[in-house]
Amino acid sequence: MTTRAARRTHDREVAAGKAPDSGDHRRAKASPASGGASNAGIGRTAAFLFVAALIIGGGVYVASSVFRGARGNDAAAGFQSVRISMAGWDPVTIDARAGQSVKLHFWNTDSAMHLTEMDPSSGGVHTLISDTLNVNVAIPAEGSKDFTFTAPTKPGYYDFWCNTCCGGKGSPDMHGTLHVEA
Repeated sequence: MTTRAARRTHDREVAAGKAPDSGDHRRAKASPASGGASNAGIGRTAAFLFVAALIIGGGVYVASSVFRGARGNDAAAGFQSVRISMAGWDPVTIDARAGQSVKLHFWNTDSAMHLTEMDPSSGGVHTLISDTLNVNVAIPAEGSKDFTFTAPTKPGYYDFWCNTCCGGKGSPDMHGTLHVEA
């Protein structure tokens, strides 16, 4: 009877062509050195691929949060859809006529956990705030909100922002503009 170490050494030498194959077929499983794959190796490979698929799938799920939640195309007739996320507003500029009603359908693609992680005091919402427009609206996480306000009568550009996370008013990404035309 030979030791395991001696069998491995012999298998390596056979694979390298340095020793003749003894034709010892008593072992039930093939050694990797002889060109076969062991059942243990296949099981480890399958387990690795399963774990890798779980990790990649989890990453794709987390990264796709922008595409989950409320959708912008479910706005009521006459409402303009605007998406808000940690990346900012989309579109960044909203056009309106002076003195006319502005109907907006805001939808928030961020999860409550993500929003409260960034700012525990946020309550899991994004906000649309503008002192000039007299607007202060909270948009729930992974939800939407329709609201209406009257555009100023003076043409120009009016700033609005989210003040609950991502740097708040000081963050350039969390600002948008209402462009009022005559």
